[in-house]
Amino acid sequence: MAIKLTTKTKPNPTVSISSYTDQDTLKKIYQTLKGDKQEDIPFIVWLLENPKSFCKFPGQIDLCRHDYLHILLNRRFSLDDEAFLVGFTMGNDLKTNSVHCLIFKIISKYFYPKHYRFTDKHLQSFNLGFIDGRKVKVKNINNLDFSIYENKKISEIRKISEIRKILGLDMVIRFD
Repeated sequence: MAIKLTTKTKPNPTVSISSYTDQDTLKKIYQTLKGDKQEDIPFIVWLLENPKSFCKFPGQIDLCRHDYLHILLNRRFSLDDEAFLVGFTMGNDLKTNSVHCLIFKIISKYFYPKHYRFTDKHLQSFNLGFIDGRKVKVKNINNLDFSIYENKKISEIRKISEIRKILGLDMVIRFD
């Protein structure tokens, strides 16, 4: 499967989670997401955050698993939530060090396209996500095989003690 890369930017990343209940499956909720397709992701974002990139940072995750984490951690898709999730996966990756974080913060603040660019406020969310990711006992969540949970109801997934442990749900889940 070839990946088509683009340097064009969209006016706004438009991702939202439609209304869902705890009885909906992870896969069903994922299919309702109205967000950027892989080919719409700006090249510099793809370069740092995608596992297929030659220049990926620790914590890199493909778009599907990234969106699954949004759902399971009950995070929306604002830039604050994106920053938190990137911080979470980087913080959870054993290979991440302070140099990775510094470089990522500089690039995401000054070089990401305008509508993807992190401000100081977003970087605070990144830091919170990083701290939460470090606290989770199971490491390298970015490599977790979510396919075994796709057809389970969200309510079931959130009750599975293994998933609660892996994702640290008691610690990071945030309900609005």
